[in-house]
Amino acid sequence: MARFLTFLLVLQAFTLPLYSEAKATEDWQDCEQITKIALEKLIPILQKNDFTNLESTLATIQGTCGENEFTQRMRILRALIEKKSTGALIADYLAKNYHEVLVMRWDYALEQEYRSIYQNNKADFNYIPLRHPIDSLVKLKATALLNSTSYNLTEQEEDIAFLFADHIDEFYQAYEEPAPKQTPRASAAPVYYEDRSGITLYAGVEFPITGSSPVFKASPVFGVMYSSKLSSPFLYELGAKIRVNSNDRDFEYLLYDAVEVVNSSASLALGGSVGYKLLDAGSFILYPKVGLFWETTGTGLTETTGYYEDPYYYDGGGNVRFHNVNTMRTSLALSIMRHLSMKKYIGLELAYHYIPYNWDNNLLTSIQPNYASAQLFFRF
Repeated sequence: MARFLTFLLVLQAFTLPLYSEAKATEDWQDCEQITKIALEKLIPILQKNDFTNLESTLATIQGTCGENEFTQRMRILRALIEKKSTGALIADYLAKNYHEVLVMRWDYALEQEYRSIYQNNKADFNYIPLRHPIDSLVKLKATALLNSTSYNLTEQEEDIAFLFADHIDEFYQAYEEPAPKQTPRASAAPVYYEDRSGITLYAGVEFPITGSSPVFKASPVFGVMYSSKLSSPFLYELGAKIRVNSNDRDFEYLLYDAVEVVNSSASLALGGSVGYKLLDAGSFILYPKVGLFWETTGTGLTETTGYYEDPYYYDGGGNVRFHNVNTMRTSLALSIMRHLSMKKYIGLELAYHYIPYNWDNNLLTSIQPNYASAQLFFRF
C-alpha cells in the first residue's frame, strides 16, 4: 500500500507538468490556426489601406493569443498611415520592449535556416512565419512613410518607422541605445529570451561517497523546477526532486515503542537553489549554486486516525498519517548549460549533497549522509 501511495506521488509530480504542457499545446494550436486565418485577411487590408476591419481582426487574434508585438505594430502602422495620434501607442510599444522582439525577428529572418528556426520556436514568433508576406508589406509601408513628402512625421514616428522598415541602425541611433552586435543567432542567446523564466527537467543518478555498506546506493533521481530568468547574474530554482530508492537495503525505524524493519521506495525533496553566473558566453553559461531542500524518505509505515469511537457512526474514513524519515538536504553544485535555440538549453549538473538522516530521532539505523550526483537537465 505504501509503495502504491509513493507511486501515486511520483506519478502526480510528473504528470501534472505534462498535463499543463499539453493544455498549453492545445491553446498554442488554436492560436496558430487563428493567426493563420487572420493573416489571410490582413494582407489585403494592408495592401488597400482599407482598415475598416483591421481592429476586429486584431481583436480575434488577441482573444486567443493575447496582445503581442504584431498586433501593436499593426495598430501603430494604421495610425501612421491615417495620420492619427500615435504617441500613446508608440510609448506603450517601447515600454513593453516590443522593439526588441521585432529586432530579433528581423535578425532571425536573415538566417539561412530561418524555416527550421521558426518551426522549432513558433510561439516565440507569435505563430507568424519568418519572411511572411505581411512583414514585407509592413517594411514597404514604413519605407513609403519615410520617403513620402505628404507625411510630416514626428521624431518619434520617424524612429518607429525606421524600426518597421528594418533600418535597425537608424532606429537605435535615434532611440539613443547602442545597436546590438550582429552575431549569428545560432550560437548566441538573444537578450530578449534571457528575460524569460523557464521550467527545467532533471534526470540523473545519485550515489553515496562514504560508508562501507550504505543503505542507499546508486539510485535514479528526477526533478521539475521553476527557473528564474537568465539575464540576472543570480539564478534561482524552486521545485521538487525525487530519488527512486531502487537499490537500497532495509533499515530500522522506531514507531512508538516498536522497532520496525522497513524499506524505502522513494525520497521526495522540496526546496530550491541559488546560483551565480561565473561565465555567460551566450552559447554557454557556467554557474555554481547552493541548495536547501526539505526531504522526506518513505518508510511504508502509516496509520489512520480520526475514527469515530462509536461503531454506529463509523463511516470507514479517517486521516492517514505517514511515518517517514524527515530531514534537510543541502547541496553544493556546479552547472554548465548550452544554448540550443530561443529559450531552450541543455546542461549538466555535478553536485555534492549532505543529508543528515539521523536528525530524525525515530531512525535507529545509521545512514551515511554524504552523496554525489550527476544530472542532465533541459530548460525550456
